[in-house]
Amino acid sequence: MICIIALVVFGFLAIFSASHRPLAKEAFDCVFRKLTLRKCHTGLDKRLKSQITGSIMRKNEKTGIFIYRYFEIISTIFTILMIASLGYTLYGGYNFVIWGNCNG
Repeated sequence: MICIIALVVFGFLAIFSASHRPLAKEAFDCVFRKLTLRKCHTGLDKRLKSQITGSIMRKNEKTGIFIYRYFEIISTIFTILMIASLGYTLYGGYNFVIWGNCNG
């Protein structure tokens, strides 16, 4: 699931910075492979997992261990939250266009 979040983030950053384009390509390849029920062979998910938990472990070791152990569940929760947030944003934009405010 982290590959989906990485695709969105690095895809947006790749528009403005050429240094993020290889990561965006890697994230796209990983998401495409996951959609076709194959294993991600780029290692992007493991690399991002180690970078994220490593930076958290420098501040608090127990929190870093917890995040490392339950990383897939946490990334799934954040992916669901991202999709729900996108849905509510689109709904608010629709209401703004039709009714003139975000509430409807």
